[in-house]
Formats: sequence, structure tokens, C-alpha cells
Amino acid sequence: MGAALNKVSFIVASLLVLALLGTGGSLLARPLDDVVDSGTISIFVYSDYAPYSWEDENGAQGIDVEIGKHIAEFLEVDVEFLIRGADENLDDDLRVNIWKGDLIHRRYADVMLHVPFDREVDIRNELAVLSSPYFQEKMAVVHNVSELPEVKTFGRFVTNPIAVELDTAGDFFLSNAFRGQLQQSVRRGRTFADAENLYLEGEVHALMASKAQAEWVAFQAAKAGIESRISQPPMPGIVRTGWPIGIAVKHDSRDLSYAVGDALTDLIETGKMGEIYERYGVSWSAPELE
Repeated sequence: MGAALNKVSFIVASLLVLALLGTGGSLLARPLDDVVDSGTISIFVYSDYAPYSWEDENGAQGIDVEIGKHIAEFLEVDVEFLIRGADENLDDDLRVNIWKGDLIHRRYADVMLHVPFDREVDIRNELAVLSSPYFQEKMAVVHNVSELPEVKTFGRFVTNPIAVELDTAGDFFLSNAFRGQLQQSVRRGRTFADAENLYLEGEVHALMASKAQAEWVAFQAAKAGIESRISQPPMPGIVRTGWPIGIAVKHDSRDLSYAVGDALTDLIETGKMGEIYERYGVSWSAPELE
């Protein structure tokens, strides 16, 4: 009886949410026609997430920002970027930035970039739709060649320090690798920029992150005369060594996702996608789908 009541309560709650979405002006999703008619598309990108997206005195910068500008150009509208930090998890990010908005201003975007394309995430987030993978994320290590000529195994860091951003996939892996033998060698940055600075300032000679971030660090280090190399040694026990990156839209804006997908396909097929990544010292990788 209790289980049945819980199920009924869940259904009722779901219907109330859907009703709110259908009647509340500030929460109503914008299909493609509404976006085009308004003349502006709102695109979410993460803050402090170089090389993908960040803000400086010149405004929004980064790979995903350039991709967002191309999407707007393709749709013949202006672009407005909604820039926020990451929440506790991807489900929270989708809720705050795509279908519900923040608690104070209820602001959310038409499209969210740099979304891990995961079927389970897509299924459990009924009010958001994941689609259009445009890049393959991978894990890697960037290391100073003069200090660490090669990194064939993470055993190299039993006695050598390595930087990583706090509470990331890299951090979880390093914390548990070799039964915790690397714990004393891990130098955690509160943000990726903090971890990057540990490497650039020579406090550590290696950093673990996504391959794109590692290449970005090598790109920045080269400007300071530091020769770096990117390595991808075996990562036994890591949850994932790579995953495709795509977009997210509201559940009733699927036609918008199709149009954005066309814009991303245009970028890839014309070679402009690779050119964007290359400007940040990053090699573009085609998404690998199961």
C-alpha cells in the first residue's frame, strides 16, 4: 500500500512540475521559432574552465565560446552567454542552467554546451535532452620534459609530485591508484587554474587533467620556455578514460537541438571546428559513440 501511495505521489508531483513548466512564463522553454523570432540565443558555458570557457576583461573567451558564436551565426541571431560555475553534479547543472533556472533570478539558457553525452544521464533527466556530440574528451598527463622525460606508468608519481584539480576524475583516480601510494605526491588545486599554476610555476612537473586541458597547459608552458609532453599511461581502475561531449536543451525544444546540431556538423565538416581547437593548442578529436 505504501509503495502504491509513493508511486501516486510521484506521478502527481511530476504532473504539477509539467503544469508549472507549461504555464509559468519565466520557465517556458523556447523552441527554435521563438529563438529566431527574438533575434538572440542564450548559451550556457562554464566559468573558469580554460581552454573551453572563461571570462576576462574582454568578456567571454574559449573554445566553447567560439563554438557558441558560430551557432548563433549559423542561426542568424545574436548570442548571449550565461556563464556559471559547475554545481555539485551534472544533474544539478542541467536543472539550474537548462530547465529550471537559479533560485533567485530563474535565469537559464536555451542551449548548454560541453555536456558529457551519457545515455543514463539523458534518461534520468526527463526535462532536458542531450544530443549532438561534437568532441571526444580523454584523460591525460602533461609533464615537463626536462624533469620527467617520459611517463609510462603512474608509478612514476610515487616519488614525484603531480598536480590535479580538486574533486575531479583525475583527483579520484590519483587518490586511489596503487592502493593509495600516490596520496603524498598529489598536489590539489582548488580550481583548474590553481593546479595549472602549480605546473607553470615549477612547483610540480606533471599535471593530470583532460587531454584538452593538458594540451592547453603545454601551450601556455611553451610561452614560458617550458617544453612539455602529453602522455596517456594506463589508468587501471579509473571510471572512464574518455567520453563524448555534446549539448543539452529543454525537453520541449528538440527542434532547437536539431538546428544547433546542424551548426555543429557544419563546423566539423568545414574543418572550422579543428581550427578553433588549434587556436588554443588543443587537438580536436571526433566523438566516439557506442
